[in-house]
Amino acid sequence: MRCKKIYTGFWLISIFFCLATALSSCGSTKGIALDEDLDKEGFVHKKLSNAVPVIFRQNRGSKIVVFRLVFEGGNSVIDKSLSGIESITLDLALRGSEAHPYSEIQQLEYEKSFSFTSSSGKDYSTAGFICIQRDLAEVFSIFADCIINPTFSEAEFEKQMKDISMHIASRKADPSGALGNAISKAAFTNHPYETTASVSEESFPNINLTMVRGLHQSLLNAMRLKIVVVGNFSSDLIDSFTKELENTFGQVARKAYSPPKIPKIPAVGESVRVANEQAGDTGYIAGLYSCPRRTDSDYVPYAIASMYIDDLLFAQVREKAGAVYSINTGVIGGKEMLGVLSVYKASEKKQLKKLINDAILSFNEEEISKKIDQYKNKYMTSIFSSSQTSSGLASSIISSLEYHGSENAYLKRGRQIQAVEAKDVIAAYKKYFEPVARNNAVRWIIVDGKDNLSEYDF
Repeated sequence: MRCKKIYTGFWLISIFFCLATALSSCGSTKGIALDEDLDKEGFVHKKLSNAVPVIFRQNRGSKIVVFRLVFEGGNSVIDKSLSGIESITLDLALRGSEAHPYSEIQQLEYEKSFSFTSSSGKDYSTAGFICIQRDLAEVFSIFADCIINPTFSEAEFEKQMKDISMHIASRKADPSGALGNAISKAAFTNHPYETTASVSEESFPNINLTMVRGLHQSLLNAMRLKIVVVGNFSSDLIDSFTKELENTFGQVARKAYSPPKIPKIPAVGESVRVANEQAGDTGYIAGLYSCPRRTDSDYVPYAIASMYIDDLLFAQVREKAGAVYSINTGVIGGKEMLGVLSVYKASEKKQLKKLINDAILSFNEEEISKKIDQYKNKYMTSIFSSSQTSSGLASSIISSLEYHGSENAYLKRGRQIQAVEAKDVIAAYKKYFEPVARNNAVRWIIVDGKDNLSEYDF
């Protein structure tokens, strides 16, 4: 089964569509405890004295604990001139505190088989760890001290920036990286998502350690924090760990914070052509077009329609015509999104657009009506397979919180998928995919050798 592609930062990560229904958030009370009893879906809700919400999710039988500290806002609250600074800040914070030097952390990670992790995204960022449950108290103590009291070593910063410099150079030279750069600039000009998770060539000289320390203070704001913990917990462990949370992140001050407003991403614009020496005689291409939001009623029908379109593209453009190495559809963005048609290693140039359009227009209403259950089952399997591990559960919960306002929204997906009928998928196709082929309602980004760019009829 071919995976969806979702563009993140400057490259592609294979991931399936994330669906859920927007639900209302849980209520709150003062103090630490919110709900003492485990609900039927396996959640326990707590709230620290500074109003930071804590969500425990039971994963019965697991000996692993996954902890995630979520920072609201993500890259969209940072100016594009400092792209990548949040990623640097979180990574550098986990490289040691005064009480726990980085060398000690590295040794303990090896001995106890735990790992610290961080990620920076368009709408939120995270820092956390995964460990064996018996080591939870020790690992959390080190993690919390790193986040709250990081050393921000000059030597580690310089090492990190040197690695980033080499990565920027290799990414620019690589045609896939060049495509990612071009997509980001074309799709998000003058938009909050213009700031990228990765350090860009333009932002690199603007970032220094003083700025990193300043951003750290901005991130340590109780107004921006949520905590998600997944594991096999007893009531006593939940209570004792909540006290540890209160003694650390419960002491973080609440500061002024206004969530960024994310406008719709325009899908129209001139085609972009980028010459890349390493592309040689091969094309790396993306087509940007309008798609529904995650919370729109036609998002699931759209996703199912895209699965059928992927099969048509694969069969006709790759297998029959032999025009590309791979081709599929996906999405780019977060709260607001664009559809993306991704072409990897195109060998055909003059007829490629026609081949793509013909494949899209071969959408057969009778066939999708017959195969609707097959595609729904594939979709269901792809979604829930990602929630089989503690890490997958944590990711699903965070995505549900950030994009749908409720930690359990991902559990509603199955019902939502099963409710889709063939007529809904057909309507989504006519609304989002047909205009791409019939009306050229798509913006093409093309990376290829300099002499080949004019040959594409995009």
